[in-house]
Amino acid sequence: CSNMSAVWLLVVLVPFAFFDVWYFINGVITVVLARIQLRIRQRGVLEEAVIYGLVTTTDVDMMFHMNNARYSRKCDFGRYYLFASNGLFPTMRKLGGSVALGASAIRFRRSLQFLSPFRVRTKILCWDDKAFYIEQRIETLKDNFICAIQYCKFPVMRLSPAQVVEATYGEPIDSPEFPPEVTTFIQMNNISSENLRKSL
Repeated sequence: CSNMSAVWLLVVLVPFAFFDVWYFINGVITVVLARIQLRIRQRGVLEEAVIYGLVTTTDVDMMFHMNNARYSRKCDFGRYYLFASNGLFPTMRKLGGSVALGASAIRFRRSLQFLSPFRVRTKILCWDDKAFYIEQRIETLKDNFICAIQYCKFPVMRLSPAQVVEATYGEPIDSPEFPPEVTTFIQMNNISSENLRKSL
């Protein structure tokens, strides 16, 4: 009996030693909840999606507030939830396309302390012929302060964003005007790409 207990303990602990198990668990829960939301009511392409979180022991750094890398990780789940609950992910899969994070820029404004509850607000701002551009805000629940804001380029492979939007909503939808933050974000990435090509 003790040997079997040791075996089961190893079965449970080994995945945690070699994989970020909580990431996958959180990801599965997020997508399941998004699919339930999609069945209840499909979000509009420009409609904001909100998820909630709590700063736990696995999120904090030596200063005992959420470490910088975790902000972007929480934003991952925000994008999963948005694209699954508005139907864009399922449509891409049906059409043989896929999506990946192409670039991101994050600005920190105030740290989130241990056990602080927060929300991640995610919305599509606009799109061009290659990618969606997304804004994500991480806010405290206590005073609604925006602790961090992130802009993302979400390229679509083998399809255009316009094709995905039209197939999802049954009609063509024009992208909104590009806000100055996104225009500057695109310029920054273009400059970086050009500099990297010159260095080859």
